[in-house]
Amino acid sequence: MDQLPLNSWLPITRDEMLSRGWDDVDVVLVTGDAYVDHPAFANAVIARVIEDAGFRVALVPQPNWQDDLRDFRKFGKPRLCFAVAAGNMDSMVNHYTANKRIRSDDAYTPGGVAGFRPDYATVVYTTILKRIYPDVPVIIGGIEASMRRLTHYDYWSDSLKPSILIDSKADLLIYGMGEQGIRMVLNRLASGEAISSLTDLPQTAFVIEKAGVDLLKGKEVWISLPSFETCVSDKLAFSQSFKPIEQESNKASAKKLV
Repeated sequence: MDQLPLNSWLPITRDEMLSRGWDDVDVVLVTGDAYVDHPAFANAVIARVIEDAGFRVALVPQPNWQDDLRDFRKFGKPRLCFAVAAGNMDSMVNHYTANKRIRSDDAYTPGGVAGFRPDYATVVYTTILKRIYPDVPVIIGGIEASMRRLTHYDYWSDSLKPSILIDSKADLLIYGMGEQGIRMVLNRLASGEAISSLTDLPQTAFVIEKAGVDLLKGKEVWISLPSFETCVSDKLAFSQSFKPIEQESNKASAKKLV
């Protein structure tokens, strides 16, 4: 069988980017999984959706977060944003059994070798990117970000944690199936809008100052949830917040949650 040309795949190295005649890219997608161009790998699906929308995209699969961080720098500053996901699995489920024993393999790494992503990978990757490129928007997504978008119980630390947006300092979170969300976000950024102005998109979450909430509400019906601090001090408040989170997650037309 004839071998496919190298640019049949999306670039994962700077040389592969330059071989396409690109000096830079619009989006750098950082992921905890290996890059396998197959629909079983979410990073490949989202990257191809970004490509289909007309944007230049490169991937940084399983970057080394423990060295001089060269993996995070190899494509330079993207024109629009970084997109970050822990991978097909929550990184903690990927690393540990329900008994909190370390797993010996990783199905989304070449050879099934474990240890190629950090605990809480979305937070670790985003924190690094924000330190290196503080002025570049970072959008997070995938199952790890989706399940942690609001106040949540973290089994591994046996504690409540705030939204992953707080710990990661990401600018925007796209939850659930992200194909339409990433298209909308990139088109708005490409038109010149600031990431801070994207407060009207479905399936997104973001942090806003208390004073700005009333300005956003307009005539829509919003559901106010107990704050993280309230949930920490009151177990009943947390249980009461859990119900509307689950109910609105499964509606075709959901109310906004604050």
